[in-house]
Amino acid sequence: MAKFTFLNLDQNVRSIMLSEIDNDIKTDNFFISERLNDTGKANYATFLIDAVNKSDEEVLEANLDFATHFNATSMRQGKPVKTPSNASTLLCQSEFNRYYIRAVCAYAIANNIDEVEIYRARESSWSRPESEAKIGTKISADDLLEDLRSSVGTEPRLLPEVNSGLSVKISI
Repeated sequence: MAKFTFLNLDQNVRSIMLSEIDNDIKTDNFFISERLNDTGKANYATFLIDAVNKSDEEVLEANLDFATHFNATSMRQGKPVKTPSNASTLLCQSEFNRYYIRAVCAYAIANNIDEVEIYRARESSWSRPESEAKIGTKISADDLLEDLRSSVGTEPRLLPEVNSGLSVKISI
């Protein structure tokens, strides 16, 4: 999969991402995928924090490699199924992006900016029409931040859909 382009990923946003992660850990609201094996579960938070501090979702994925950190099977509807080979990519991209979006929203709110703008942060060979329709849309930073904070481990109501490649940016 292609790399994300996070337009507002600077030290301020990284710092807020770290605060969001820290708060989730402290409040026992930190998402740990059931697809991760014991080694993956033990290393995930450290790898995520390191990626937020120093790099991006690609380095997170390189550290949280599929062969070493994921179970061969996982449960779906009570039955074991083979864990997809792109599980690491999906987890690393989606969770890094979620914390990035949360941080952009928190930054906007702190700077009296009411809305953030949806943009395509990762190119795709095939984009869903419903995702494309959202590009350029402005969305309440308060509502989006609350949605992402309350939908840890589940599909958020507003944005982003898993594997959509969409993110948000500050737009004045």
